[in-house]
Amino acid sequence: MEELILNIVKEIVEYKDEVKVDKYIKNAREHYVLSLHPDDVGRVIGKKGMTINAIRTVINSTNFSKKVYLNILE
Repeated sequence: MEELILNIVKEIVEYKDEVKVDKYIKNAREHYVLSLHPDDVGRVIGKKGMTINAIRTVINSTNFSKKVYLNILE
């Protein structure tokens, strides 16, 4: 899952080397935290959050057994 997130996000951002995904499990749910360069945060969020919501939709559609959470670390 981390690799999928990295592949999607690296196509959007300018500073590809600074993209990092950390995973932790809380209450039997997978949580992913996305670390980005400050200039790339707006690109990944998109207008009204449309880009990040589209990424979340793709991620959740690949994992039918449980919901996956993706957050951006600022």
